[in-house]
Amino acid sequence: MYKATSIDTDKALEAIEAFRRSQSLEHQKQLYGIQKYYEELEKGLEFAESLFECSCYEKEEIEK
Repeated sequence: MYKATSIDTDKALEAIEAFRRSQSLEHQKQLYGIQKYYEELEKGLEFAESLFECSCYEKEEIEK
């Protein structure tokens, strides 16, 4: 196994920080996508629920 005898610690720390920033940005993008997915899913469920509420309302009116 190769071991470096002299390492530029500034470059190493910069690389680590750059990696953290890119990972953080990627994580934020994924969370945003997941959040939007569930928001749209909830809207779809509310719409589907409203369709059944409307049909139940019409059914009640016809029976009276």
